[in-house]
Amino acid sequence: MNTLMKAQTAAVDNFEGWNDGVEGVERPQSAGLIQGTLLKFSNAAKWVTRDDDEIASDVELIAVDIQRVVQRWEDGQPIETRILAPGENFPDLDALNADVPQSEWVEGPDGKLRGPWQAQHILYLLDPLTMDRFTFPTGTVGGRIAIGDLRDKSVWMRRTRGPNVFPIVTLSDVHMNTRFGGRQRPAFKITKWTRLGGEGGEEVAALPAPQKTTVAEPTLAEDLNDALPDDLAPSKKPAAKSNGKRSKSEAA
Repeated sequence: MNTLMKAQTAAVDNFEGWNDGVEGVERPQSAGLIQGTLLKFSNAAKWVTRDDDEIASDVELIAVDIQRVVQRWEDGQPIETRILAPGENFPDLDALNADVPQSEWVEGPDGKLRGPWQAQHILYLLDPLTMDRFTFPTGTVGGRIAIGDLRDKSVWMRRTRGPNVFPIVTLSDVHMNTRFGGRQRPAFKITKWTRLGGEGGEEVAALPAPQKTTVAEPTLAEDLNDALPDDLAPSKKPAAKSNGKRSKSEAA
């Protein structure tokens, strides 16, 4: 269940109470992790669906939630899933995999054997126009960086604008250096922010620019915090010339 589904809304009909579960039938823990359309970042630096349909770069999606899981894979399917609680550290994957016979290990993208236990970062997105849902699961370094960067910006925005602010993003990519050479990694370009929950739906404007204040430039003496010697002191403005006449008060 992601954040959007956890939102408290007034139940006015059975849309909110819908449930297609069957009594006595247990769903696997990994069920529901992929919501809507699965997104992938291809080796050609393209955003595609599970069926390799390309997603346009100008499609705006709301990033509604993130999830962290550890899964044990077998024959291309997760057979065990651990969903991490908020703030919980990832377990020691090396230790978990060390307990699994290497006959159950598989070849990774680098051609080396890797254990069946893998960490996954998952990002959930929502199309605000069609309400179509998308899920981007990733176990790559580049994917983790992309989701982590989006998370950090969201945390800072919420500290200034409140807890229900969510980023609206487009699917993008940036260059990343790796030990195998440079390549593109996934990235989420924030175009604007929106507020969900309560009335919700309104866009959150960018923070106003700080007000400029005019401050007089300090004199050299003030800058040095000392009086200047006579030969360095600025020349004084000459006094106005007298016309030779004195006022009655001066004459007195």
